[in-house]
Amino acid sequence: MNNYNVNKEMIGVALVFITFVFILPTLSRYFTEDCKIRIKRIKKEKCRIKVEKIEHTGTFKLIGTDPETFQHCECSDGNRWWSFYKKEIEPGDYFIKNNGEPYFKIIKKDTIIIHEEKCYSK
Repeated sequence: MNNYNVNKEMIGVALVFITFVFILPTLSRYFTEDCKIRIKRIKKEKCRIKVEKIEHTGTFKLIGTDPETFQHCECSDGNRWWSFYKKEIEPGDYFIKNNGEPYFKIIKKDTIIIHEEKCYSK
């Protein structure tokens, strides 16, 4: 190995170091969503469904019937909030997310589970 190859490797290591230490922390605040903006977006979501099937292809999708109209419907979550709780949702459960509320309910035969999105101070 000659000095030229060693210098190329050191430049590569230096670039990776600079990227991780200086550039990524500076840009990361632009890629993370402000909590209050996320809560506003979540409040606009609406889904009322008796779950028959759950899909996890790209987005988290609930397939079933509307409990009020008894018509087939689908609800999907593109922001991955609902999918954090996918292990709690089973066919036969009711999933209720009303417009204007920062929480959703999973209604089972004997239990109601409520998950609320909150902002915590830093």
